[in-house]
Amino acid sequence: MHVSLSSFLLPLLVRRIDSRADTVWQRAAAREAQYRDMTNACPIAAEVTPDHPTRRLWEERRAALLKIGYIETRELSMPQPLPAKNGARAFFSAFHARFPGVECSVRAVKSNAPLVVVTARKSDFGPLGPIEQFVSRFCIKIKS
Repeated sequence: MHVSLSSFLLPLLVRRIDSRADTVWQRAAAREAQYRDMTNACPIAAEVTPDHPTRRLWEERRAALLKIGYIETRELSMPQPLPAKNGARAFFSAFHARFPGVECSVRAVKSNAPLVVVTARKSDFGPLGPIEQFVSRFCIKIKS
């Protein structure tokens, strides 16, 4: 009896797990699509009036993704000061080439420890995240 009961319940359990996994994957794909919409709209949204459709799209996507915690804003400290000549320009050019459409600003540009403020996916942060890796290695690369 034990074997027949498990042979009946096992397929039901597998179907339930599969249906939940499909939902998780669909939700992740939808969030990533919203993130792509936001990053694709960012360069245009920065240049147009607040009532422009692209600006509204960017603001809506950004607000929704912040609300659900898919993206966040972090301040990252650079380990070294930016080079005096065109350091900020070189940083922004390199950052936006690597992470197109990701919001980024630098505070205290001329200080010994500039702060980079970035709004991006949570998965892009952390010691192994590509954004933190980029910020921590940028000044070292440019001085080499």
